[in-house]
Amino acid sequence: MEPKLDIEFKGREIARTVGIAWAGALLEWVDFYTYALLAGIVAHVFFPKWDPIAQLLASFGALALGFLFRPLGALLFGRIGDIYGRKIAFVSAAFTMLAGTIGIGLLPGYAQIGILASVLVFVLRIIQGLALGGGFGATIVYLGESVPERRRGFYTGFLFTTAPLGIAVVAAMISVIGSYFGANALNEWAWRIVFIFSGVIVTIVALIMHFLYKETPVFTMLKKIRKTTSAPIRELFSDPKARFLVLLAWIGVIGAHGPIWYTNQLISKYYMTWHGVSEITASTILSICTLLSAWAYIVFGALSDKVGRRKILLLGIYGNALAFIPVFWFMREAALAGNIPMLWILTYTLTFLNGIGYSGAMSAYLLELFPARIRLTATAFTYNLGYGITGGLTPLIVTAIYRYIGDWYYSVIAWSVVAPVIMGLLFVFKGWETLGTRIWEELSAGKFAKKALIVNNISLQELAKKLVENGYRSAIAICGSTVKVVGERTILRALARGMDLDARVCDVGIDVRCCDEREPLPIVLETMEAYGVRVVPVCSNGRVVGYIDARELLAETVGLKTLAGKKIAERYKLRDVAKNPITIDCRATLAEAVKVMAENNIGILPIVENGKLVAVFSERDAVRAIANGASLEDEIMKYATKNPKVVRCSDSLKVAIDTMLSLNVRHVIGVENGKPQCVASVRDILQII
Repeated sequence: MEPKLDIEFKGREIARTVGIAWAGALLEWVDFYTYALLAGIVAHVFFPKWDPIAQLLASFGALALGFLFRPLGALLFGRIGDIYGRKIAFVSAAFTMLAGTIGIGLLPGYAQIGILASVLVFVLRIIQGLALGGGFGATIVYLGESVPERRRGFYTGFLFTTAPLGIAVVAAMISVIGSYFGANALNEWAWRIVFIFSGVIVTIVALIMHFLYKETPVFTMLKKIRKTTSAPIRELFSDPKARFLVLLAWIGVIGAHGPIWYTNQLISKYYMTWHGVSEITASTILSICTLLSAWAYIVFGALSDKVGRRKILLLGIYGNALAFIPVFWFMREAALAGNIPMLWILTYTLTFLNGIGYSGAMSAYLLELFPARIRLTATAFTYNLGYGITGGLTPLIVTAIYRYIGDWYYSVIAWSVVAPVIMGLLFVFKGWETLGTRIWEELSAGKFAKKALIVNNISLQELAKKLVENGYRSAIAICGSTVKVVGERTILRALARGMDLDARVCDVGIDVRCCDEREPLPIVLETMEAYGVRVVPVCSNGRVVGYIDARELLAETVGLKTLAGKKIAERYKLRDVAKNPITIDCRATLAEAVKVMAENNIGILPIVENGKLVAVFSERDAVRAIANGASLEDEIMKYATKNPKVVRCSDSLKVAIDTMLSLNVRHVIGVENGKPQCVASVRDILQII
């Protein structure tokens, strides 16, 4: 059977996931960029009017502040995403964005509350920056972990259409509102409609994701095997390799493309207005050109799935940066001459070029660069360092350069061409290709396989001896061309069916598919469920190289320790999770005990005398007795654990867990008045979390 190297996703499921992720990302960008495109108008409302250039710098300063706080937001919401889930991180960020956006829309101006208006704009921009810093990174990881490996660039490429389309949507809203109410009304009060409307819509998408969509398969698996981190920020900065990956992606890739993106999508609009084109005309050109070139973000992402991420990203950095030299020269001449058709052509050229570097190639590169435990924190932080710092500062830096040299063209070239060319050199000399990297590789069967006890077609008694001698619960039997799982319960079930101890393991073992070492852990768990086992063999090139036990994979002991420290362990009582005990009389034989355990599929038997607990008998006790040559007609009391430590059914789960951990046992018995009233296993207890 061919190995299953990727999780299977249904087409409808992929479409729904891409759709909600795209909508959420789009609306976050709409919220964030509403301020960016209205910065000139906002400057008149919230900042003093006696120095126009100082006023513009103040407005751009508030714009830049939102970008500067994006890396901090990435750490804040990245931590939430790596500990509690990608979906939770996005929903939390969306509601935070809502507060910042509607806040600006409702905030009184400088004329009403003076300098407090200026201060509060900065505070609300900080809130928006924090939200976007975590929200878009969470969306990238959420979608990237929820689509097929081989088409990661294509599917995540849809997300990158949301940033330019967010600007296009805002520009379109400004154009429509300005045309309907007029330029004066837009400058005076109608601009607030854009803030309030975009803020409300994002709430709807966040609620839909929260209630109707599930967590990503990768994070779900991390949580299931209890491998999520409790300190992603510390892990990110304490690991030298992780720090280098952040530096490489920040400076060499995203940082180098940051000034390019904002020059294409923001400076181009301001550049036209600085040279005499009206605000409404410039917004209209930018919005429509952006819409017409949105396909490039997806196509180049898909292309990266074929030719590699590195080639596309380098073309996006160097090809785009060098194109600024002629494009902005001709754009200035066209604007001064009132040549609107030429402005359409030049603007479309810029928006198209954006789709090369800022595409699924970039998201796929980030997803393939960082490990799952800290993926959201690392991806969001790196992305926002690049676009939030080196990119987001572009309007402020270009304007500041202009203040000293007095030429908009050379101001753009000095920053938007020179900076990317220099920063991209790190990626040229130190970067590598990530295409072919499987994000499931670190969560593959081979990474969690343990050395197996491999046996041939031996007898049940010989199997029992080997299990006891080597400290195993299960073994892998090689039966000709097939592989079978045999263990303690296999022995008991065979004996319960009337077989003797000379029966061969190949006659009673469970025929289980051998999981390839490259297969993702969800496939391993699906195999366990399909075959009704808790142990599966792991193979490499058709040869058994180990096994995976669900008890160890799911880290049940770790789960108990974690649960013991939570308040929920105090609130729940043992009776809330326990089952009614199946007991056996102290005079019963080993054969009778084995039959009861096999028929009821249980691993422990409370032994009673006159209804009161006197001992316990487990699967392991039975196998140990068989390995030592016991007769099936012997009384079980000879091999049972006498006077076991017990708890009460009314005790809290914490008491029960502490008892299990101290005794290193998998079951706990609740006793009232000396009589067993309930019994719970590790699995029973862990079901509450």
